[in-house]
Amino acid sequence: MNIKIYLSSKLIEKCTFCELYGLVEDLRDEIRFTVLDAAPLPNYTEPIGKICSVADYMQFRTAQNDRTLREQLAREDNFLRLAISNSGRIKHVMAKVKGVTIESLNKLLIIYDEKGFNNLAQNDLNAEDCDNDLLHLARLIKASRAESAGWTDKLHALAERDEFQRVYEVLLPVGKGLGMMFRKTALYYHFCEWVECIQQKDANAVKWTLLVDICFGVSIMSMIIYFGNTGTRFMEYAEIVVESLLELLQTLRGNPIGLKLNGSLSEFIFSCFSYQVELWWMFLIILSPAIQLLFVPLSILGLFGLSFQVAMLSDLMVLISMHAHCFYVYVSVLYRIQVGGIGSLYRTMLGKKRNVLRDRVEAHDYMNRQLFLATLSFTVLLFMFPTILLYYAVFASLRFVIFCLSYTLMKIRRTILRFPFDAMVRWVRGVYTNLESLEIYNIGSIAKENVTITYVAPRSATFWFRDTSRDFPRWEPKLETSTSIGKFFVSLVKGELVTFIQPDERISFHAKEKGK
Repeated sequence: MNIKIYLSSKLIEKCTFCELYGLVEDLRDEIRFTVLDAAPLPNYTEPIGKICSVADYMQFRTAQNDRTLREQLAREDNFLRLAISNSGRIKHVMAKVKGVTIESLNKLLIIYDEKGFNNLAQNDLNAEDCDNDLLHLARLIKASRAESAGWTDKLHALAERDEFQRVYEVLLPVGKGLGMMFRKTALYYHFCEWVECIQQKDANAVKWTLLVDICFGVSIMSMIIYFGNTGTRFMEYAEIVVESLLELLQTLRGNPIGLKLNGSLSEFIFSCFSYQVELWWMFLIILSPAIQLLFVPLSILGLFGLSFQVAMLSDLMVLISMHAHCFYVYVSVLYRIQVGGIGSLYRTMLGKKRNVLRDRVEAHDYMNRQLFLATLSFTVLLFMFPTILLYYAVFASLRFVIFCLSYTLMKIRRTILRFPFDAMVRWVRGVYTNLESLEIYNIGSIAKENVTITYVAPRSATFWFRDTSRDFPRWEPKLETSTSIGKFFVSLVKGELVTFIQPDERISFHAKEKGK
């Protein structure tokens, strides 16, 4: 069994004789004395040791035969005595373990830099990280500091008041109604992640995340107010999108890049799609006063942060491109019907059919009129297929571009919530530390008492271009199962129908499927 002693450097530097307060841990293969302060702490009110002069220590060793002293020592279970000289050098170390003083036990005296470990304790240290002894020491130092009630505790106290409860009961139906109305919007999904981030992150991390987010949001809000007429610019961009889409449909109506398409089918698709584009444009014109007023809440959202503005921007982009998404759904359904029909009719022409029960293709005898109708239908679908394929390729590409933009905006707002701004601020102040920045020195030993003395001091560490997830756990969405851009592209190539608009909507779908 070994004895490990953690002692703050400030107690040695002061050269004062005092009692020691902290924690004594009886582990399987060692006894650990962790000295935190020279005064009683809220959680540690009983002394675990004492710093005395060399003369007092020698007097104590020679007077152990005294009856009164023996009774006092009998009441001591685990106790530590350190003798230091007037110059601050440690001369003697005596540890009483389980009521017995054993001089032959190896003792490791670790003098730690309290300021450096205070900086290390600023990292979010959970129980899983504390397998390391030094991280465990940092956690103890952090827990021993009596902190005033934080703003989260004040909010909880405010929420328990009767006035707040009555207001909550009045606003609860309104909140549920708004939640049902905006459930499929990026703003709703981001609000849920924002609340989740506040609940999971450390109070200091939440403070800096909200502060930086709101600062950026207020800056964007100031720019929107400065330039003005944002709603008018939105309608101008929407008109450009509508005109571009009509030009694209007009191009597909003819013979794009020299391709010979089915004229009748192309004319039918053009008339349907152009009518829907014009209908959507009329809808935007009717709602233009409301859309222009929509940028007022977009500006106000700057008070909540840039991440909310990014979520609102994603919803506005979906609003502009809603007709393009509808065109993709229409063409995708036609494409799937065409591919399925051609495959099924091709098997019929070969005298085969698919056995659904046994999930295999089997031979089958068809009548002549059945083969004639199958051949005729196969020819019609085959000649219409190039036109449908071109329309599908065009609108699937347009859908892919819109998804990439929405996915990028989703990553931006999640990065704002995930980024460790508190660690970055500490790095700017020069007080950011981690385990990789620890400096350990062997400063001496006391051979007669089997004592080894080391000094541990965390130094300033670099923050950029390294994995900081080991220093503190980052916030991650609980249901982050959204489809990546690569998987989305593969789905489009395979012809799968992708009906969701926001990437976050895919998350809710997967969560429900797993719940079933």
